[in-house]
Amino acid sequence: MRKLNQLTRLLAAGLLLSGLSAGLFAQAQQDKSERDRMNNTTLTGCLSKDASGAYTLTDETTGVKTTVAGAADLEKYSANNKVTLTGAAKTDASGKSIFEVSKLKHVSDTCKVPSQQ
Repeated sequence: MRKLNQLTRLLAAGLLLSGLSAGLFAQAQQDKSERDRMNNTTLTGCLSKDASGAYTLTDETTGVKTTVAGAADLEKYSANNKVTLTGAAKTDASGKSIFEVSKLKHVSDTCKVPSQQ
């Protein structure tokens, strides 16, 4: 009878620890997901590729250019297509600011790049 009590207590303690561990793991995953969502930014503009192979997103309204990299679909839409990019600003090895694309949405086959002043 005494061994049964000890076994029951041990089993209950094990279940309690398992439940706590699962709760902590779920919270850690939720925190990471929240951080990722907060770091993501969405940009819309004209996507182009220069002679060096670098991709640039130009804002249709302001003309501000942003160097972008990351998504495999960049090449497919690099002929001055209007796209919406989701991602985060990063710094490359040379210290240059770059927008790392995690998601690309094609908006239009044409895009109006503002005239240079």
